[in-house]
Amino acid sequence: MSFRNRRPLHKKPGNDDNNNYEEAFRPVIQYSNTQQNDVSKPSLFAYRRYNTTGIIIFRAVITFVIVLCLLWGGLIIKIAKDIQNDEIENNRLPRGVIVRPKIGHENRLFGKRLRQRIKRLEQRLEHRAPPLLDIKQMDSPVLVFTFKRADYFERSMWKMYEHHPAQKFVQQANKLRQTSKNVNRIMGSPVIISQDGNDPEVKAVIEAYREAFEINLGVPLYRIEHYRAPDEEKDVNVDPWNKNDTKPYIDLAKHYGWALEQTFSGASYDLDDSHRNQGVIKPPLPKRVIILEEDIEIGRDFFSFMNATADLLDDDDSLLAVSGYNDNGKKQIVADVKRVVRSDFFPGLGWMMPRRVWFGVESHPNSALRGRWAPNGYWDDWMREPDIRLGRQVLRPEVSRTFHFGNIHGVSQTDVRESLNQVELDRVDVQWEKEDLSYLSPERFAESFWGRVSNAKLVSSEADAKYYIAHGDVRLNYDSQLQFESLAMVFNIMSDEKAGVPRTAFEGIVEIRYGKGDYIVFLTPPYVSESGQRPSTFGKKAWMHFDKPALLESFGLSTSENWQADQDWQGDQDYRGY
Repeated sequence: MSFRNRRPLHKKPGNDDNNNYEEAFRPVIQYSNTQQNDVSKPSLFAYRRYNTTGIIIFRAVITFVIVLCLLWGGLIIKIAKDIQNDEIENNRLPRGVIVRPKIGHENRLFGKRLRQRIKRLEQRLEHRAPPLLDIKQMDSPVLVFTFKRADYFERSMWKMYEHHPAQKFVQQANKLRQTSKNVNRIMGSPVIISQDGNDPEVKAVIEAYREAFEINLGVPLYRIEHYRAPDEEKDVNVDPWNKNDTKPYIDLAKHYGWALEQTFSGASYDLDDSHRNQGVIKPPLPKRVIILEEDIEIGRDFFSFMNATADLLDDDDSLLAVSGYNDNGKKQIVADVKRVVRSDFFPGLGWMMPRRVWFGVESHPNSALRGRWAPNGYWDDWMREPDIRLGRQVLRPEVSRTFHFGNIHGVSQTDVRESLNQVELDRVDVQWEKEDLSYLSPERFAESFWGRVSNAKLVSSEADAKYYIAHGDVRLNYDSQLQFESLAMVFNIMSDEKAGVPRTAFEGIVEIRYGKGDYIVFLTPPYVSESGQRPSTFGKKAWMHFDKPALLESFGLSTSENWQADQDWQGDQDYRGY
């Protein structure tokens, strides 16, 4: 029987008014009666069932929100404890201990990334910039080139951070920073990272070290990006045996020229807007720029070496650059960690260029590198060309202050990589600012060097050279490139030449500290024996026009001899890069 046709229990026969009244209020009456007799509830209960489902959903949402808030609260508490523990741990560290930044992908280092952002947010909320050192003292930036090898780049950045001269300013008792009264010139400041493309792993390394340099050291870090087309955003897989694969070298040269212009012109400080909202004063225009790459590791006194030679570089227009690298710096044939020499060969691999070389000098306006930088790639060999070098020389140490460790996806040739990895990186911390380097002036060095070479014992064979080197300096003559290559193989040095200049040579003379002793083996061209006295142009070829044939003739070498290594094996020995 349906609910509507059921007979009410209280209906009295014969009373129509009462029947009408009860019919009018039947739903209420029947609901009351059925409730009393535990009868199943009709459609009115369906509305209440719908109401209950909404309440359940509402409660579930509230529960989810509460759980989420608890999770976030726990995360914030954990971050606060981590920060506190980090501060406690840092306070426990002995003074002078430097902590390496942790690098990784954002999804794996969410907490670390969040802590970094919290620090940055705190600074913005307080409307203040990071506690930087005196910006006015930062006229010698370090420019680091990178592409896609984030692991190599991080290794290079760590050594640069560990050995940066600003480290000594943060180890003062109860002092975060020193004022300009205590700081003279901060070499390697600011730090400029020029990234070829926008690889995310490389960007993560940059951001981590931005925090390290700015918050810990007070040195601003700027990132500039060299645009690459989407189809070029891929690994540089160079075939080391394909001498015709020139595209990686051309791309690298373009990146170099672009970044050097941005740096010397000051545009790099505007391209990175990370400091603009914090009111950071722009550094002064660079007087000189230190140039590194993502696969170069520096020694602990690299910046000290650059600082001590900066004034020499600025004042002596016969100098093209200062380099921390010795191409023949293998540990078996170098010894004197404090010796610096002048060289006609440009090494690269951790070097410093003065502003006058980029923009040119008034007396030689056509000498500027700006506007004509390495149009065909191979920028380092381009720097060695006679019309670019113009007889100018380079300062370099006997024991290298840089080490090239890149072996994967780089543009160096296979045989060169093996040789580069044998070069010894100096581990001694020389206080170069305290060393007397006045002997490096053009005249004094030429006179001293010629005196030592001319007084060396002349021998006729490699065996005699190895015997007599125990008692004093010795000298071996070479009269052709083939003979020089033969001697180079015997003494395990680089055998090639560029534009007529053997690697590391000064006036055609290559030195080898055979056996790591006090004495030197000099490989000399014919003019040393023929002249008997120092030639008038010895060490004085700066700004003179010596093309390759003229240079070889001045060394007493036949121009018909096969000194065509550059053309015969383009892309061979010295095409550095990533």
